[in-house]
Amino acid sequence: MTTLLILVGGFLGAGKTTLLLSAARLLAARGLKVGIVTNDQGSDLVDTALFGHEQFGVTEVAGGCFCCRFPDLLKALRTLQQTVDPDVILAEPVGSCTDLLATVVRPLRQEAGDRLRIAPLTVLLDPLRDQCRFAAEVDYLFERQLAEADVVVITKQDLQPAGSAARNARSLALRHGADRVYSVSAATGAGVAAWLDFVMTTEGTAERRLDIDYERYAAGEEALGWLNVDGVVTAGRAFSPSNWIRYLLQMLDASLTTQGAEIAHVKVMARTADVVFKAGMTQSCDPIRWDLLPADQQTTRLTFLLNARVQAPPAELESVVRSTLAELSPFPDFEIDFARFDCFQPSAPRPTYRM
Repeated sequence: MTTLLILVGGFLGAGKTTLLLSAARLLAARGLKVGIVTNDQGSDLVDTALFGHEQFGVTEVAGGCFCCRFPDLLKALRTLQQTVDPDVILAEPVGSCTDLLATVVRPLRQEAGDRLRIAPLTVLLDPLRDQCRFAAEVDYLFERQLAEADVVVITKQDLQPAGSAARNARSLALRHGADRVYSVSAATGAGVAAWLDFVMTTEGTAERRLDIDYERYAAGEEALGWLNVDGVVTAGRAFSPSNWIRYLLQMLDASLTTQGAEIAHVKVMARTADVVFKAGMTQSCDPIRWDLLPADQQTTRLTFLLNARVQAPPAELESVVRSTLAELSPFPDFEIDFARFDCFQPSAPRPTYRM
């Protein structure tokens, strides 16, 4: 029996995780078993923790994009098939990754075509993203992602008034030659079923051939600083977890904006003994959006994961995050212990295969 693989790409902050979570819930409600593969240049992902919290079978390909960690991707897919036996696997590549047809889809058809049926490649487009805020090298990644899409999904329809933003996004998608364009709100579920019905009943052909300048590709990834932090906050007095997250994001946004460092995506997930919170921002000066916002309870201890993707040198990003955490949770009333604090610049992409 073959498993359907739905690969969903798109730029950082376009809404991939939110769409996949909405799709997974919908598939589960239809009685289907779902597996999920997350992906990042680092490890300790908020996305992986979020899907696990939702009780979905999830594996993580860390340390590089699917294309550069192709054997790990094969292993992750095989693990899901052996442990979850899913009807559908949803996979989310790194938001700075492109050239997926040549480096992921066609190699998968060759290496695992007897076990996988691969849906048309979906790429998400955030109509609210001001891509002009990024360097030309970063914009190149965004443009190449759209160019190889079989299906473009315009996200966040609940956050914009009907009119120019949606029309401009649709025009951009069609200009790049997408076969299908869908508008969705993963937050409300609007439009998700229509997109899902199409990709579940249509097999991708992987016929598009994309020209990629790998030097520009590498320059685009190197323009971004990547940060993953895993820590524990303990306090001598009770505090609000939701307020702690809210102030963390607001203070990071203010400090990065002052330095001209554009946010591509910042996510934070925090746990107390009783509840789990998850929130994020997808560009500078953007409203905070919550995926998990339960009734607040005072606590004296929380664990947190913080993922940040910012157009800034890693050293600058690390300095901002460390100073923000120290200001937000000042010693001796608070103490922060880091299990992991990684801040780095991605290596140049070197795909295992390019077909």
